[in-house]
Amino acid sequence: MNSRTEPPDWLGAVWNRALTEAGATAPEAEIARLGTKLLDRWCNPARVFHGIGHLIMVLEKIDELSQEASCPCLVRLAAFYHGAALSPGPAQLGGRAWSEDEAASAELAYSQLTHLGLPETKAARVRALVLSLGGRSPDLRDPDAAVLGDAERAVLAADPRAYRAYAEGLRAECEGGAPIAVLEARIGVLRSWLSRGRLFSTSSTAAWEETARNNIEAELVRALKELAAAEALDPAPEHDFAAKPGE
Repeated sequence: MNSRTEPPDWLGAVWNRALTEAGATAPEAEIARLGTKLLDRWCNPARVFHGIGHLIMVLEKIDELSQEASCPCLVRLAAFYHGAALSPGPAQLGGRAWSEDEAASAELAYSQLTHLGLPETKAARVRALVLSLGGRSPDLRDPDAAVLGDAERAVLAADPRAYRAYAEGLRAECEGGAPIAVLEARIGVLRSWLSRGRLFSTSSTAAWEETARNNIEAELVRALKELAAAEALDPAPEHDFAAKPGE
């Protein structure tokens, strides 16, 4: 799970540097002010997984993959905004169920970045990168989207203990949801991952594939067992629906 509740000091420096490299013209004080407000979003206690720890991991993975990006500073700005907005999960999940809202996050990025003096074309590019995560599919034609997507999905290839903490964090963000509905939604996501020919798209991530698939398969086995046990206790039929409880 996301164990961090406060952003480390260096995150502000990464934000400032990315904006400077991208060509922002706003005063330093205004850049810092909006950076602080943005990081406050990531520190929301409701973000059990999609919190500041997740943002840090994505930025660290972008550093690892930066040689494959055409404009790393814009990829980093997209990372800061990619999950800035959360939206409630489908009503069928019930209770508190959150997922990243790429559309709202992308519009927030465009609005704030143009306010900070970033050229419109670059702000639009960051918006497009954030939106590229909505399909959760590798984009081999866009190196920046590929780097951002692989960095955001890197948790799938974490060591088994860290992966399990990630899965538990996603479930915690659905606390109060109907257990069978949450499990069915997550099982759908896992099967979708496994159906893909590739989970990652940059050349540097080829070694991640096997670990990621092993993690996903292990979670799927656990989730199916949990679902069978839950259905045995509550055999009432569930309605079919498309859901995205995290990812």
